[in-house]
Amino acid sequence: MVEAILQFGSRLLDRLERLGRAGLNAAKHEQLTGIVFWAALIGVCGALAGVAFRASVRLVEFLLTRHSTGLVETAELLPWWARIVVPTIGGAIAGLLLWLGQRVRVLRAARKVDYMEAVAVGNGQLSARSSLLHAASSFFTIGSGGSIGREGPLVQLAATAASKIGQWTQAPVPRLRLLVACGAAAGIATAYNAPIAGALFVAEVVLGSIAMESFGPLIVSSVVADATARHFLGYGPVYQVPHLNFGSAWELVLYALLGVLLGHGAAPFLALLERARRLFRSLHWNPPATLALGGLIVGLISVRVPQVWGNGYSTVNAMLNNEFPVQLLGLALVAKLVSTAASVGSGANGGILTPTLFMGAAFGGLFGDAVHLMDPHSQSELAAYAVVGMGSFLAATTHAPLTSILLIFEMTLNYDSVLPLMLACVTAHYVARIYRHGESVYTRSLKATGPGSEDEWRLRQISALIRPPDLVLQRDEPISAAIERQPARVGSVYVRDAQGQLVGEVDAADLKRLARAPPAQRVGTVATIMRSAPPVLTPEMLLGDALDVFIANRCKRLPVVSGHWSPMLIGEVLRHDLLLALQERISERPERSAEMQQLFRG
Repeated sequence: MVEAILQFGSRLLDRLERLGRAGLNAAKHEQLTGIVFWAALIGVCGALAGVAFRASVRLVEFLLTRHSTGLVETAELLPWWARIVVPTIGGAIAGLLLWLGQRVRVLRAARKVDYMEAVAVGNGQLSARSSLLHAASSFFTIGSGGSIGREGPLVQLAATAASKIGQWTQAPVPRLRLLVACGAAAGIATAYNAPIAGALFVAEVVLGSIAMESFGPLIVSSVVADATARHFLGYGPVYQVPHLNFGSAWELVLYALLGVLLGHGAAPFLALLERARRLFRSLHWNPPATLALGGLIVGLISVRVPQVWGNGYSTVNAMLNNEFPVQLLGLALVAKLVSTAASVGSGANGGILTPTLFMGAAFGGLFGDAVHLMDPHSQSELAAYAVVGMGSFLAATTHAPLTSILLIFEMTLNYDSVLPLMLACVTAHYVARIYRHGESVYTRSLKATGPGSEDEWRLRQISALIRPPDLVLQRDEPISAAIERQPARVGSVYVRDAQGQLVGEVDAADLKRLARAPPAQRVGTVATIMRSAPPVLTPEMLLGDALDVFIANRCKRLPVVSGHWSPMLIGEVLRHDLLLALQERISERPERSAEMQQLFRG
């Protein structure tokens, strides 16, 4: 009779296990369907954020200059003194907004967290107040002619919208990070009308992976954003690129040489930006004065070279359509380099990807002119070298050659550009990695912030704290076999199924009690004495977030699984190890000492 009952219980458990596995697969499918829906919604929000940002910049441009025909065209229409005054005033107002955000309690925002930081080393949470304040500051910097791109704050706004959607849906940290990445991809797709490059940029630079679990939602978000901006809101391509002749096959050697030169030029460019930041910081001025000085430098340069105003879209279009004088390319390149360093160094909010494209196009045009001077029979057009120069310099500064190739290809839609682009971009990338320990222009954003920042103590992940569990049992393992495998001292006993997924835990005291019990009481499998699984951690969880889980559940150890969608048991983390890591992390912050001592006593 007892054996019949045990056999019936065993068959019932097997049936429940199959039903549970089917339910888990259905849950995974539902989660995947849900992430695609939210990625599409984020794409729409990213497109709307991009359109609102562009409209705000044009409004500021009109308020300051009474023109809205384009920044370079506006600079050419203004008298020389106005070219100096407008960027200076715009920089002062931009700095004033940042200063007010630091001083006025109503406007005070949390520390600005870049979207790259939020995805790579953060918890995916972005402050809407901080992002809006910095975006408003960038309106005046860019709208007044600051030599900086609009893609930075535009992408930040789209990522912030995605972060708020994720927080509203109470998404776990891994999914929240993915949603923020989707927002960033939507912002880049809106800024450049390049959906493939937008998704690949986030995957290649920020996530460092093109696995379909993450790359698929990025594609959905960027495609929806581009379709919304282009087909529903009427925004066309940023660059108007004609059909170009890239020459004969032997000229591929020249494109590779162009990549080598631009690869060597990336390191001095990044060093110049860092030097400019240090020089402006050494002044110890408040933000209004610092940004006004950066605007003044841009204004003085624009008296002679008005093409330095703004991100340079119209000037690059002129280069690609052979409408820009070749003899002015060198002057425009140097002027843009200095003005960009002034704007970036002063602390202006904006991106440097677009100025990078400007300088790459100018250098490529100069290189093409030199080629034509040495070989008047060269078949390649000057603009062809400018196009390849854009991709090469972008690959050299970002260390994202695949994104650079696809971005330029999406802009040209010319298959003949693929071979020169591939060769030049990869060459520039490898040459640039020789310098500055392989750091790119985004290295600062992809690292956790330095000591002293408000939330720096929360940015490290728990992956370094994971240790093997004391004992792991199989769900269908006989109790007698589990008792034999039990070590002398055991703190945790986790149970997993045949697929390696965590399904529960067993009290170590129960195993010890059964070891002392008569053999008749040791009949059955581990599933009969198993209880539900405890709360879990994931390897990418932040120290602060993991501590919250420990405190909420009042436990001394917690299991670590590979992810919420597929909870494969990896190991465990002890509360003591977590507290030691936190204490080390904040050792230079005395104001946290009392809190940490209290946690240790608890």
